[in-house]
Amino acid sequence: MKAVSMFARLGVFAFVLVLLREVMEHPMWDNAPAGAPTTLDFAVSILDDWAIVTVVLGILLSMAMIGASYLVRDERLVNLLYDMGSEDSVRLSGDSDD
Repeated sequence: MKAVSMFARLGVFAFVLVLLREVMEHPMWDNAPAGAPTTLDFAVSILDDWAIVTVVLGILLSMAMIGASYLVRDERLVNLLYDMGSEDSVRLSGDSDD
């Protein structure tokens, strides 16, 4: 099992090296930099060229926020009764004056 693990690690390392070599030898790196885009160019590219990607990303982020708020919510009976202001929450939590 250790041999398989070591072989997998070596394979991943070799893959990263080959991928890095291919990226660094791309002809894109030979061109001179075109300069930074202006704010208007950036806005046009986000809202026109990448409109669907921007909408999909917004939907995914809103789904993540809704899911996070659902996971944080605490629905134990003691907390629900306490939020409603009920006196039964004291008895349910075990803090009675016996």
